[in-house]
Amino acid sequence: MSGFDVRLDDARRSRTLVFFATLALGLIVVVGALLLRFASPGEPGIAAMPVPASASAVEALAHTAGEPVMAASLAEAAPSLDTPRAVIEAEHALVTAAPLRAAVESLDVTVRSGQTLASVLANAGADRVDAARAIAALDPVFSVRRLRAGQDMTIFFETPPGWDESERRLAGLSFRPDVERTLTVARSGDRFRAREASLTLQREFVRVRGEVSSSLYMSAIEQGATDRIVVQLAGILGYAVDFRTIQPGDGFDLVYEREGNRNGETVRTGDIVYVNFAGRGSPLEYFRYTAPDGEVGFYTGDGEAAQRLLMRMPVNGARISSSFGMRFHPIHQVNRPHNGTDFAAPRGTPIMAAGAGVVERADWFGGYGNYVRIRHANGYQTAYAHLQGFARGVRAGGRVSQGQVIGYVGCTGSCTGPHLHYEVHPNGRPLNPMRLDLPTGRRLTPGELPHFTAERDRLMTLRDSVVFANGEPPVNGDAAPVMLAARDAPAAASGSR
Repeated sequence: MSGFDVRLDDARRSRTLVFFATLALGLIVVVGALLLRFASPGEPGIAAMPVPASASAVEALAHTAGEPVMAASLAEAAPSLDTPRAVIEAEHALVTAAPLRAAVESLDVTVRSGQTLASVLANAGADRVDAARAIAALDPVFSVRRLRAGQDMTIFFETPPGWDESERRLAGLSFRPDVERTLTVARSGDRFRAREASLTLQREFVRVRGEVSSSLYMSAIEQGATDRIVVQLAGILGYAVDFRTIQPGDGFDLVYEREGNRNGETVRTGDIVYVNFAGRGSPLEYFRYTAPDGEVGFYTGDGEAAQRLLMRMPVNGARISSSFGMRFHPIHQVNRPHNGTDFAAPRGTPIMAAGAGVVERADWFGGYGNYVRIRHANGYQTAYAHLQGFARGVRAGGRVSQGQVIGYVGCTGSCTGPHLHYEVHPNGRPLNPMRLDLPTGRRLTPGELPHFTAERDRLMTLRDSVVFANGEPPVNGDAAPVMLAARDAPAAASGSR
């Protein structure tokens, strides 16, 4: 009998197969664990994480979608995620030993018209595969289809140790789609993670009070108002005040809502709720009030609306370059009637509809150039000539609201410089827009007055209880500043500074 044992050989083969099967199963488990470590649920390689802008690295990365990360390693990895660069470097610390971490450099870019995020990254020098991965990581928190021309962003690159200095790869990107959010995409190994940081805003009412020095605009800005608030103020006063008559020493007082960050910086402003202007004649005082039917407006203390049928001046920041009446025409060189008022303003300045109505025509009209005519209530018509162009959606037959932008100052047709030629025709007869006794707007009914009176008194108390926008304490020093509850800002901004 030979020394060959079939049963012994079969046993050896069985033990070998069990060994390799166990080894393969162990490798599969390890690889699976690593994939789960870096992948978020439902979308491999993507982790969307909304966190407060001031969160620490421990707080922020602990919110990463997918497998939780140990806080001790995070605290050592990055002390703070207050900046996009800190987010990028924190990701490096999580997956790379300190001696092997790449140096990060940044590039600031602005999205141009017609560009996509892919083309922006490609033009900056990012690899196409890395760019696609970064865009895929961003998609759960921001659709790249919403990217608009003019968006500023920072693109981060890195040169890993051992790479040639001329070589680099995409490390991440960061941008602010609105004033309240910062989006950051950071490399984590060969994958990318996206994070969204939202500001926590504090809402409060503030007061601006002062006297006109050089101009109402500059004086209000010096006392703490913003551009947007001054524009609101001009719109409220525009029905009753001829801004050409404002003199140094005229007083103004207003209260408005604003939202600020934890550093006390204004992020955006809300609505004016109270206005007082003391110029020529009797002081003007208006209160913001929402009527029972939902209409929001400004009313005098007696319940008469500040709003009138037509605005006196349909363009802000303009000067009258030619008045209504007979004049010597600069082009035709003859004396002839000038049936409107010319407002000189820079080319492109927005022109507003003086009142609500229906557009009768919006096209080229001979020497008037680009021309708009609007039919209003009570037999009034207004006309706007020499426009550079029409605002989107303004066409014959369409409706416009009072204050809506209908076009832009230009110099089309017969003109010598950029200006708006503005006409008002009550019942087809041209009248001087600056001398019209315009019909008043709404007057509150006896049934609405009690509710309005309560709101008026509340706003007067509020006026004396809030801090001034320039930091001065409230007039009523015993009253606490009126603060609204802090809140997390919504995803879409509703206003700007």
